[in-house]
Amino acid sequence: MTAPVALITGASSGIGRETALQLAAKGWRLALTARREDRLQELAAAIQAAGGPAPLILPGDIAQPGAAAARVEKTAAHFGRLDVLINNAGILRMSNFLQMPLSEMRDVFETNFWATVETVRAAVPILERQGGGRVVQIGSGVSRRGLPFMGAYSASKFALLGLTESLRVELAAKGISFSLVLPGGTDTEMPANVDRSRLPPGYPHREGYRVSAARAARTVVKAVERGGAEYFVPWWVRPAAWVSALWPRFADFLVKKGYKTI
Repeated sequence: MTAPVALITGASSGIGRETALQLAAKGWRLALTARREDRLQELAAAIQAAGGPAPLILPGDIAQPGAAAARVEKTAAHFGRLDVLINNAGILRMSNFLQMPLSEMRDVFETNFWATVETVRAAVPILERQGGGRVVQIGSGVSRRGLPFMGAYSASKFALLGLTESLRVELAAKGISFSLVLPGGTDTEMPANVDRSRLPPGYPHREGYRVSAARAARTVVKAVERGGAEYFVPWWVRPAAWVSALWPRFADFLVKKGYKTI
């Protein structure tokens, strides 16, 4: 039996990289895309050194017009099929809402939302011709609850949530399933590289609440293998989302208590 094929965006580090290593260990054939070609080459070497199949490396910025769709098409052309699309690429920018330039907010949406729209639109016809397939979207705990100084990032992840819920129903008849993985704080380069000079003094670091990228990736792999609507990691992100939905004013109180600098 031919091994299945997955395209992973944002594969050079963090959750994307760990997902690639875990899927490759299971024999998956992979296409990997990210901006940093050297990181992708290092990842490809690590996969092959561990006995995994040689991945297809597609370096570049998927936020550029046409780039995301091109990577889907190159994956299908190279392997002859595409079974799973994993939309993991994302950028995090944190700042006071009024001080963040609109151009920067648009950059966040270009990577976190519009590039995903483009990959999905390119993948759906391919998956439909094959009789079905799966799309796994990497959202965030802030897909369900916005947090201070994360307005643009939270909004982009809320938009991804709405898109995923809509398409999960709309495209089910075509045999295409959609899963959304919602990690809370994760120990990756993304939060580590936040410019804290743009945040209030004393803004909490929250390192102790972060899960490892490998743990988050295990949840992504579960979504790839099983389908299912939503996966929260760690477990307590789910009840936090429930509190926000059922008692938003109480959730506001808890957030303010946790962010004493507001």
